[in-house]
Order: sequence, then C-alpha cells, then structure tokens
Amino acid sequence: MLGSTVDVLRLVISLPLFLYASYQDYCERMIDNRIWFYLGIIATLLDMVYFWGLGWKLIFLIPSLIIFYEWFYEWEKIRAKLLLYFIALLFLLYPFFYVSLLYEVYPLLLIAFLMLFIRFLHHIRTIKGKADARALMLIPLLQPLYPKFGMFPIFIPLHIGFVQVAFPFLFLVLFYSSLSSVGYIFYFFILNTVRGDFGFPEMFLGYRLSIDKISRRHVWLMERIENGEPVLYIHPEEHTKEDLEKLKKFGRTKVWVQPQIPFIIFITIGLILSYLIGNFL
Repeated sequence: MLGSTVDVLRLVISLPLFLYASYQDYCERMIDNRIWFYLGIIATLLDMVYFWGLGWKLIFLIPSLIIFYEWFYEWEKIRAKLLLYFIALLFLLYPFFYVSLLYEVYPLLLIAFLMLFIRFLHHIRTIKGKADARALMLIPLLQPLYPKFGMFPIFIPLHIGFVQVAFPFLFLVLFYSSLSSVGYIFYFFILNTVRGDFGFPEMFLGYRLSIDKISRRHVWLMERIENGEPVLYIHPEEHTKEDLEKLKKFGRTKVWVQPQIPFIIFITIGLILSYLIGNFL
C-alpha cells in the first residue's frame, strides 16, 4: 500500500515539472536547472520513504546523489571532484563483497549505475543536451523500480524482479521516447499529404516553409545550394543567412525544413506511457 502511494506521488509531482520543462525548452530553448535540482531532492525523499525498511542501508543512496548533484557545480579544484567520486566508488563496491547486502540494496546501486550510463551517453554525444541528460538521470532516482498503483500500469512483466534489473524503468522510458519520436514521422507524412507537398524522404522528416519565416522559427534548413545545385540534407544542422540568400537567388520561395523538437518532449511522453502502459515486451 505504501509503495503504491509513493508511486502515485512520484507521478503526480514529477509530471507537471516535466511538462513545464518541455514547454520551457520548446519556447525558450532552455530549461531552468532548478527544476531538476529540486525534483532530485523530492525524488530522494520519496525513495527514503519507499525503502524505509532498509534502515541504515539507505546510505547507499549516496553514490547516486554525488553523481547527480556534482554535475550542477563547476569545481575550481579537481581534487574535490575526485574525492567525491572516490567516496561514491567505495559505496558502490562495498556491497559486492557481501551477497546478502547486495541483494537488499541493489535497487539503490542500480540508480547510480544508470546515472553513470547516461553521463557516458552524454559524453559521447549520443545525448547532446545537458538538460536532457539531467532529466534522464533523474528518472532512476525518481522511479528506481517499476511502479504499481491501482490498475496502472496496464502491463506488468511476469518476472518483474529480473526485468527490473535487465530492463530498468529508465530503459522503458527511453523505449517509449524513441517510439514517440518515430511516430512523428507519420505526423509529417499526413501533414504533407494533406498539403500536397510530396518528396521522398523529406516529406517524412519535415515540412515546407516560406523562406521569409525561417528566421522566426526553430527549424533546421534541409535544403542548401552547393556548387550551384540544390542539395537535400537528411540530417540538417545549423544554417546561415548566406544559405537562405543562396536559395532565394536560386528562385526558391518555400523550402523543406525540419523542426527543432526538444528531446525532453519525447522523454516526457515516454515517462507518461511508461507509467500508464508499462512493459508489454
């Protein structure tokens, strides 16, 4: 009963903040770091209530807190940062020497390992935005184990104990996030079909927009003029005023563009679907 109540609180408290962060990133192309900072504190308190039966073993939340909050600060002295990570490493390794202890505290250790995984993905630029990485790091702290409240989620794995380790809740959120981003392809297809704008594969990746409106929109330019010929970019990046001027001189009034949709929006959709639908794999 307590676990279900905590899961409901996790969803009720976090969802408005994720929605606000999505709105803020879409409108301003930035997210206030305080959202993740304070939500991290709330998530930690809820974890302490959820795992209250572990007693003193709650100290194994320390590595996760170090990994998550250290990233909010710019350390002038690298020694302070190294000391924090040394402490985190000690707490992470200690339970592996005692099987019974490891069995009890593995959900707390899993949080830290998942956070390190996200930090690694950000380091290799698989996850580009630091705010997106913080949001993903927050999810295992917010929901270490699969939730269960009332009739939700609809699908719960049969061997839940194994699945929570092999395919953590964070991975489920990432799965639904990717699925929702792929679903955007069908939106473009329908939109362009209705408008009568056809082209493969551009009609699945963006839409046509007047050149005069591009500077006022958060979009990537999918068309460029190179060596006097139009070139289509499937994976567009930042464009310049010169790129637009070349297209105008070439006679283009409308060009294909790709909207800059913040990944946090898909993360939020993935979070909602994970809580409501669950793991049907």
